[in-house]
Amino acid sequence: MITTLLIITFIIGFIIIRLSRMAKNGQNKTSLNNQRKNSDSQLKFIDIDHQLPRRNFALCPLELNGGGGQVGKTTTTKKLVIIFGWLFAQDRHLDKYRKLYLDLGFDVLTIRTDLIQLLFPTFGSQIMMLKLIEFIRKNQNQYNQYIVHAFSVGVYVMGESLVLMKQNRNKDVRDILRKQWKGVIIDSAVDVNEGPIGLAKATTTNFLLQILIIILISFYYIINYPLATRHYLESSRQIHINPYNCPSLAFISKDDPMVNHDDHIKTFEKHRNNGLIAIVKSWNQSQHVAHYLKYPDEYRSILIKFLDNVM
Repeated sequence: MITTLLIITFIIGFIIIRLSRMAKNGQNKTSLNNQRKNSDSQLKFIDIDHQLPRRNFALCPLELNGGGGQVGKTTTTKKLVIIFGWLFAQDRHLDKYRKLYLDLGFDVLTIRTDLIQLLFPTFGSQIMMLKLIEFIRKNQNQYNQYIVHAFSVGVYVMGESLVLMKQNRNKDVRDILRKQWKGVIIDSAVDVNEGPIGLAKATTTNFLLQILIIILISFYYIINYPLATRHYLESSRQIHINPYNCPSLAFISKDDPMVNHDDHIKTFEKHRNNGLIAIVKSWNQSQHVAHYLKYPDEYRSILIKFLDNVM
């Protein structure tokens, strides 16, 4: 049974990945040269795990990038923001968020998950989250305040870390974060139910390809429940219950088809009723993961006010 599931999973996953690559190649064909010019970040990074490429897991230290008011200070502990990027996020897109946090005195750890790592969580996203847990363990004397900023399907990846930290072997990291995790910001969060639509729209603007990908991923959910879907559901549950009672801020829009707007409102109302800081900023019109681009001053102001309250 497991062997059959693995074979079917591989076949469907392979088809989805091939469709994704075909769609992305088609979209990028006319502007490939411009993308090559703009694809690399202008910031300085440290590769912190030789088993993962910088695209997936990289640290952008404050000292190397001249950001914020902490430059030149001799503090022994620092602040870290962990950014979980959206699917296909490029450096030139993420840099505006990195620079924002660098200016606020944070080191920036960026985690990006590829499509294959999302489709096969036990061999992909969960392995990356074990790397994150180990990073926190190794650097517990380096950082004394943590913030998480997760985008789109990156919110699911963050949820995988919550699941893994329930294990007894990770109790030490769980205890660290109970004291030092100061807040979580989610931007355009895609939950498991919106996953097929979110992945399809992130992959291509071709309507027929979107429909095909939605059908394939929905079937993938059904046939691959033991190996993938149950992990998506458990990650979603951990995010909804907020096991660390962490202050939270959500950026969403009412016209984003990849986001369950009403679910955000209800979840955050529940957290507020439990005495937690839970803020939702909802715009009437704003594209998926493009709120900062459209409303930069308002986005930055709300974010900084939230950080001032929780730090």
